[in-house]
Parts: sequence; C-alpha cells; structure tokens
Amino acid sequence: MFAWINTYIGIPFVSGGRDVSGCDCYGLVRLILAREYGYELPLLIDGYADALNPAETGVLFAHHAPLLVGEQITEPEPAAVLLIRSAGLLCHVALYAGDDYIIHSRRRIGAVCERIPRITLFGAAEGWYRLDPRYRTAQSV
Repeated sequence: MFAWINTYIGIPFVSGGRDVSGCDCYGLVRLILAREYGYELPLLIDGYADALNPAETGVLFAHHAPLLVGEQITEPEPAAVLLIRSAGLLCHVALYAGDDYIIHSRRRIGAVCERIPRITLFGAAEGWYRLDPRYRTAQSV
C-alpha cells in the first residue's frame, strides 16, 4: 500500500465533510488527491444534504462524475478513482490505495482501507477512472 494511507485511516465520516476533522466519501477522495497528488477538485457540498442518501448523491454524481473522472482505465493506478453503485445509483467513490486495496469513507466507521474484491464481488464497482489532468494545475475543467 502507499505510504500515505495511515495518515487518513480513521478520519470520521461526516456528511459534507472535506477535511481531516471529518469527510464523506467524496471529501476523503478529494482531500487525499489534493494532499498526495496535487489535484484540486471542486467542493461539491451544495448538491446534497445527506451523503448517505443514494437518491441525492446519485443525482449529484450523475451530473459531475463525467467531469471529475476523466478517462476510464482497466487497471487501477496511483490516484485512480473507483466509482461505486448502491441501489443501482452511482453514489460512492473510493481511491486506489495500492496492492489491491482502496481507501474510502464508510458510515459509522469513517475512513477505512479495504481489499478491492470486497467491493467488486457484489457487482457494485462501476470502474476505475484516471482524473482529468487539468485538475493537477487547478485549472477549471
């Protein structure tokens, strides 16, 4: 796994959270991508009231995911984002953590590192994506 993983494990789950005091799934991915890879993604905190409501986050992700994720890739790589479905809606994101692990934020648990097969076994994984490189320079997409 990547050396930075332990820095983020245990950050509490907070709906709409975007920093080390608490993050939802997108907030955690956004935080790590900024600190570890130099990407600056939009905040996306005004589009939903509850990160645990797939109906709310599904609409937000359906609108923003194509802008954020860039090109789909077949194998994970550093900074790769995994899009995940719940209740048939694209509503959860995780980040590749190396060695067949992902890091993501879970309700009641917070930021955790888990093996990839746990997610893919249930058919929830939409796919791996490489971020649009324009976010590396903080330019608007």
